[in-house]
Amino acid sequence: MDLNKSFGEMAFNKHMMRERLPHAIYFRWKNAIRNEAPLDRETADGIAHAMKEWALEKGATHYCHWFQPLNGLTAKKHDSFLDRTDKYEPIYRFSGKELIRGESDGSSFPTGGMRSTFEARGYTYWDATANSFIIDRILYIPTIFVSFNGDKLDKKGPLLESMKLLSDYGSRVVNLFEKEEYTYRMKPKVGLEQEFFLIDRKQYEERSDLKSIGRTLIGAGAPKGQELGDHYFGGIPRRVMDFYEDVNQKLWELGIYAKTEHNEVAPGQFEIVALYENANIAVDYNQLIMSTLKETAGQHGMACLLHEKPFAGVNGSGKHDNYSLTTNYGKNVFDPGDNPKENITFLLFLAAMIEAVDDYAPLLRVASGGPSNDDRLGGLEAPPSIISMFLGNDLEEILKDIAHDEYHAKIEVPKEIKINSLGYTPRDSSDRNRTSPFAFTGNKFEFRMVGSSMTGADANIVINTALGHSLRKMAERLEPFKEDEDALRKEAYRLVAEIVRDHERIFYSKDNYASEWREEAERRGLPIYDSFFEALSAYKDKKLMAIFDEYGVISEEEADAIYEVGMEAVSVHHFLEARTLMTMLSKDVEPAVVSELNDILNVTGRLENPALDDRLETLNTLFEELLVRHKKLKASYAKGKTLTGYERARYFQEEISTQIPHIRKICDELEARISRKHWTIPTYEDIFTRLV
Repeated sequence: MDLNKSFGEMAFNKHMMRERLPHAIYFRWKNAIRNEAPLDRETADGIAHAMKEWALEKGATHYCHWFQPLNGLTAKKHDSFLDRTDKYEPIYRFSGKELIRGESDGSSFPTGGMRSTFEARGYTYWDATANSFIIDRILYIPTIFVSFNGDKLDKKGPLLESMKLLSDYGSRVVNLFEKEEYTYRMKPKVGLEQEFFLIDRKQYEERSDLKSIGRTLIGAGAPKGQELGDHYFGGIPRRVMDFYEDVNQKLWELGIYAKTEHNEVAPGQFEIVALYENANIAVDYNQLIMSTLKETAGQHGMACLLHEKPFAGVNGSGKHDNYSLTTNYGKNVFDPGDNPKENITFLLFLAAMIEAVDDYAPLLRVASGGPSNDDRLGGLEAPPSIISMFLGNDLEEILKDIAHDEYHAKIEVPKEIKINSLGYTPRDSSDRNRTSPFAFTGNKFEFRMVGSSMTGADANIVINTALGHSLRKMAERLEPFKEDEDALRKEAYRLVAEIVRDHERIFYSKDNYASEWREEAERRGLPIYDSFFEALSAYKDKKLMAIFDEYGVISEEEADAIYEVGMEAVSVHHFLEARTLMTMLSKDVEPAVVSELNDILNVTGRLENPALDDRLETLNTLFEELLVRHKKLKASYAKGKTLTGYERARYFQEEISTQIPHIRKICDELEARISRKHWTIPTYEDIFTRLV
C-alpha cells in the first residue's frame, strides 16, 4: 500500500497543495502561515481554484466554512460550487474571497450578550494553517468566527492568538540558551485521548434520559459491573472491532493519525487516541473524531455516549490533554535529557509551566469542562476539582535542591529490570500518577481533568496564554544578561529557584483521590471549586483575566460573554435533566410501581403472608416518597423557569440539581423490587451485557 497516496486522500493538505499549486503561490502561502503575513488576492484565488478542482474530482458538490462556536460544538452551512454565467449557463465557481471569508448569523449562536438579535451579521475567516477536507461530498474549510465588530464568537480565534503569544515569548527564552539553531517559531503539540461508551441502539432508544441528555438519571447497579477488572485492555468485542475498522477507515481518509484503541475500565467503555498535532489541528481532529464515533456507531446499530458520566457506579469518561512544546527545528523543550539539572532550557520551561498552572488554576478548572463533568471529577476515576501537579520523585527532588540551600536531593537509583531473553530493557525516568490532574509524564504534561464531551480548545487556550505570560516575564528578566553566558545561567537558576519556592504548594505525588488530599489542599490555600458553576467566577476575576485581554486572546467583553454563556450552560444542563427526569417518572417509573402494586394486591387478598405484606408496605412507602419528591421537583422547576441569568443558574445548581440524587435513590430501590414484566426501562445489566 502506498501510504502517501491513500492516507489523507480526502484532505487538502500540505502535500496536496505542493502538488496542485504553482510554486510561487505555494511559496506565498507557506510564507504567510510561517510569518503570519496576509495573503494577497492572487494567492487566495490560486488556492481557491486548486481546492475547487481537487474537491470536484473527489465528488464534492458543496463547500462550507466549518467553525466552533462558544458552545464548544461545531457549526456550518453548505454552499454549492454551482453558479451561473451572465448568460444564465451553469458553471462551477469558487473564488479566493469565498475561501477566505464567509457570512453567518452572528446572533443565533451563543454570544453571552455581545450580539443582539437584530445585530445578526457574523463572519467566518479561513484558518490557513489547517487542512480542508471532504466528508459526504462537502468540502469543509476550517475557520474562525467573529462578529461584525470583530468580537471573537468561537473557540479557535482565542486558541490561535494564544499559540502566537506562546511562540513569540517562548522563542525569546530558547534563543538565549540554544545557540546551534535559531528558533523563529514554537508550536504547542497536543495529543487528545478520547474516551467514550458504546451501547446497543435499541436500548438507547428506549431510555429518554440517554436520548435527551446522554446519561442515565436512574438505574440500579448491575449484578456485575467493573469489579473484576476484566474489561480494561481486554478483548474487544467483534461488533466493536467492526465499528473501529470503519472509524479508522474514515479517519485514514481525512489524514488523522488514529494510533491507539482499546477497552477502558467500565463495561462498554472504550478509547481512541490520535498522534500529536499542532494545538489548533489537534482540536479540529478531535471534533472530527467525536462526530465520526457517533455517526459510525449509528451505522453499526449502536449509540456512542460522550457524556462524562453516563452510568452511576462505574467509571466515567475523560479527554486527557497531552501537551508538549517544540521549536521550529523539532526540539521539545520539555525533554529533560540525560541530565535534567544541567538542562537549563528544560528547567526554565518547566518552571514557567509550574508558575502558570498555580497562578491560573481557577481557569484550568473552568476549562476542564462544563456541568456534565462535575459528576465525574473526584469520583475515584478522575482527578478531583483541585489543581495540583505531579513531577515524579527525581524532578521534584532536583527542583527542591535548586530552590533551597539546605535541601539535598534524594534521588533513588532505579532497580535494574531484568526480562528473560532481553539484553536491553528501556525504562522511564519516573512513574505515573494517574490520580494527578496535571502530571509530567517523561517529556510532556498530561492534563487529565478535561471532560470527554468537551472541546479541547479551552484547556489549551489557558495553558498557552498562562505559559506564554510566564515566559515573557522570564525573557524580560534574562535578556539583559545575554552577553555574559555565566551571569545568564546564574540568573536563570535564581529564577527557577524563586518560582519553585513561590509555587511548590501545587506539588503533590500521593493519591489525589484520597480524602486527606482535600484537607491538605485547603491547608495549602489551593483554590477548590466543587462545581463548574462555582469555578465560572474566575471569568469575573479581573486580575486573572488581565493577561488574556493584554495579549488579545480574550477581551474583557469576550470574557464577560464566556461567563454568561457558561451560566446559561449550567441552567440548560440542570433544566433538561429535571424535565427529562419528570417525564420518566410520569411515563415509566410511576406506572411500573402501580402495576407491581396491583399484582401484589391481587395475591395478598387471597392468602396470609407477612413477608408479602412487608414487601407491599415497603413499595408503598417508597412510592409515596417518590410522589412527594416528584411534586416538589415540579414546583421547583416551575419557579426556576421564572428566573434569569445568574439567579436562574444558581437556583438550578443549588436547588434543583440537589433534588435529583434523592429521587434517583428511590427509583433505584424501586427498580430492585419490581419485576422485569413491569420495569420496562433497559437496566444496567441489559446495557452492559448487550455488546458482548
